[in-house]
Amino acid sequence: MINPMKYKYLVAIMTADKKAYDITQFVEDVSWEEGENQLAARISFSAKNDKTSKGRISSLAKPGCYAALLYSYNGGKNAEATRGKIVEWNPSARTSGEKFKVKAYDVLYDLQESQDHVYFSAGVKTKSAIVQVLKRWGIKVTSYSGPNVKHGKLAYKSEKLGTVVVKILKEAKKKGGIEACLRAVKMNVTVVGFGTNKTVYHFEETQHLTEVNHKISTTGMVTRVKIIGKANDDGCSPVEATVDGKTSYGIRQKIVSRGTNDTLDEAKKEAREILADDGKPKEEITIKLPDIPIIRKGDKIHLKTASISAGYYIVISATHDVDKMLMTLGLKKAPAAKKSSGNKKTKAKSYDVGDIVNFHGGKHYVSSYPDARGYSVGAGKAKITIKGGSGKAHPWHLVTQNWNQTHVWGWVDDGSFD
Repeated sequence: MINPMKYKYLVAIMTADKKAYDITQFVEDVSWEEGENQLAARISFSAKNDKTSKGRISSLAKPGCYAALLYSYNGGKNAEATRGKIVEWNPSARTSGEKFKVKAYDVLYDLQESQDHVYFSAGVKTKSAIVQVLKRWGIKVTSYSGPNVKHGKLAYKSEKLGTVVVKILKEAKKKGGIEACLRAVKMNVTVVGFGTNKTVYHFEETQHLTEVNHKISTTGMVTRVKIIGKANDDGCSPVEATVDGKTSYGIRQKIVSRGTNDTLDEAKKEAREILADDGKPKEEITIKLPDIPIIRKGDKIHLKTASISAGYYIVISATHDVDKMLMTLGLKKAPAAKKSSGNKKTKAKSYDVGDIVNFHGGKHYVSSYPDARGYSVGAGKAKITIKGGSGKAHPWHLVTQNWNQTHVWGWVDDGSFD
C-alpha cells in the first residue's frame, strides 16, 4: 500500500538562459491546482527574496521563466508533477526580509487566453479537431484516450481556444463519446478520457480522509424551456413548443428563440440540451486527504464514506497543498458501466487461480467462514491463489503483488476486485 507520508516535493526554476535551480529552501505556501473549469494547471508559491550566488530569488523567478514542481517517493527518482511559465510576479520584494508571490501556468495557458476563428467541415472527428487546434499553437498531443466521434460543421468566431476545445469535447460527449480533459505533461499535452487510469486508488473515510463535504443545490436549475418564434408586426412572439424537465422542483423557465433558419426540431434539440446540462440538482462533493501527487483531474477513484454512497468517482478538480502535504479533490459520480442491448448476451467475467486482479480495498479475512476476523487494507494489484473457499462467506484468497500498493493477504468477498 502506498504511504503518502513518503512523498517529497522539490521546487525548481528554469531561468531565461535555460539554467535550472532548486529553490525549495526559499519558498513556502506552495500549491498546484487543476481547476474544474480551467484548462491550464496553476502553480503558486511565496518566495523569500534571499540573495544567492546567482542573485536574488526575484531575479531568477520572474515572468517568462519556468517554475516546476517535482516529487519523489521514498527517496526515489524525481518525477515531474507539473511545470508552468511564470505569469504573475511581485517585484516589490527587494530584501531578504520580504516575500514575493509567484503564479505560473502550464503550456495550456496560452491556448486558454488566446482567441481565434476555428472552422471544421462536417464529418471531422473529435481527435482530429482537437489535435489540429493545439498544433496551430505549437502544442503536441502525445497521448489520446478521449472521445473520437464524428461531428457536424464546427464553426467558432473570435472565441478563446480553450473554450473551443472544451465545447468540442462537450459536443462529443453528447454524441455518446467519453468525457475527457486536457492534461499538460512537461511541454506536451495528453487528452485523458475520464476514468481511464489503470491504477484506481481506494479511500475510506475512517482510514484515509480528513474531511468530506457533500452539497446538493437546485440554484440555477432549469426545469422548463419555452421555444418562441419570430415576432409578428405587433411585436408578439408565438409560443411554438414547451419542453419540460424535472418540474417537480418547481417551474424554472428559460426561453429559446427559434432562429429564422432553424427548424422547430433543432430548437427542441437545443431545449433538451439545456435540460440535460442544467435540468438537475447540482451535486458538489469534495474530500481532503494526504497528498498523492500522481492523482490528477480526470482520474477515477473508489470511495467509501458514511455520508455519500460507496462507489467509483471521477476527480474533476485537484488542489495539492505542498506545505501541509494535503490534497483537496472535487468529485462527481463515475458513470455506470454501459449495459449491452439487443439480443447480444454478455458473458460474465470469470476468474481463476493465478489471475492478477485489481483489489478495490477494504476487508480481508483470516478464513473464508462468516465469523472470520477481518482487517482493512488498501487497494492494489493482487493474485488469486484460492477460489471457492469452503466457508463460502469470503470465497477468494488474494496475495498482494506490490507491497507498496496493498497488504492484502487473505480471504475477500465477491465483487471486491476486478
